[in-house]
Amino acid sequence: MTTRPPRASTKGFGKRPKTRGATQGERPDKPDKRRSPSVVPTDPFERIADEVVEDTARAEILQLRMLVLEGATHLASAQGAIVAAGHVVVAGASGREGFEKLRAAVGSVDAVLVGVPGGEPLIDVALAQAPRRPVVIAACTGSAVDAARRAAAAGADLVAVRPHDVERLAPILLAAARLAEQCGQSVDAGGAAADPPAALGELSDREPGALQPFEVFQQAVEGALERAQRYAYPLAVAMFGVDIAPPPPPPGVRGILRARAGNALVNAIRDVDLVTELEQDRFLVLLPYTDRLVGAEVARRIISAVAAADPVVAGGRTFSPKLVGAVAGTRPGEPVSFADLMRDVTQLLEQAAVTGASLAVES
Repeated sequence: MTTRPPRASTKGFGKRPKTRGATQGERPDKPDKRRSPSVVPTDPFERIADEVVEDTARAEILQLRMLVLEGATHLASAQGAIVAAGHVVVAGASGREGFEKLRAAVGSVDAVLVGVPGGEPLIDVALAQAPRRPVVIAACTGSAVDAARRAAAAGADLVAVRPHDVERLAPILLAAARLAEQCGQSVDAGGAAADPPAALGELSDREPGALQPFEVFQQAVEGALERAQRYAYPLAVAMFGVDIAPPPPPPGVRGILRARAGNALVNAIRDVDLVTELEQDRFLVLLPYTDRLVGAEVARRIISAVAAADPVVAGGRTFSPKLVGAVAGTRPGEPVSFADLMRDVTQLLEQAAVTGASLAVES
């Protein structure tokens, strides 16, 4: 992408002197050099205009191939806005039958527009296509702030606020096209997809849906912190502890509960998140590109997923997996280290355990 030079200052030019236009008889036979394509314009305003035209000519937007899963009242307007913005709707549908119709095609498109709540299963299918997955746009109703939080909690990359029209949706689709290009969604002229850049690809050479060794996790956090500080990205971490009500369970039950909680947790995190296991039945999750408020929504989703896991019956008692969580994050303009985040989130988790809260979030 061409970077435009700063606009030339007009200070000191003042008003241009008025001149009388030459008549045909007074004009020389040779053409006007200032307008000749072989001569660089000397007027600074003309140079700026030429550069703008040149940049505009170079600008090309990837034409997205998209799927749309929306409510029946929003489907037609969403598809119309996408087409009006210059993109292609491969298929659109509504409801559970719509999900079944679109699921098989997720891996062959550049982006999906999914209504939330209700469309989360299709988002999960899209995220599972990593590393070359479609860009996910969540469509929500309500304020922009609330919509952004719901979209982030669902794992979406971008959010569109209903009602759909081309004026609202075109800028979101431009961002989706840029993400698709950067992440290697579109193929080049030779038919080979580009590799995603490190900043937007996986944070480490990890196996999706697995607990990572602590050393790998720490390296990923330190790299994410460096990018967050350099580019002013938000970043949060969440710590969870397995909560077992007294009296202590029979031997072996604690280990089973910890394993079930860990399995449910790794299946509930988003595609960009990373998780490791700590001592004392604790788990630590890295939430890149996520502020503390959105991190809290993700943490609640994880806690709910673990609570829905199968219970353990032993010694005449029933033990259900349960987590207590805490979320801490970076602050704009303030440097923070991995040790700082660990200290803050550990203190918050201990406070939650003392007060009986299910989740503590750094204020």
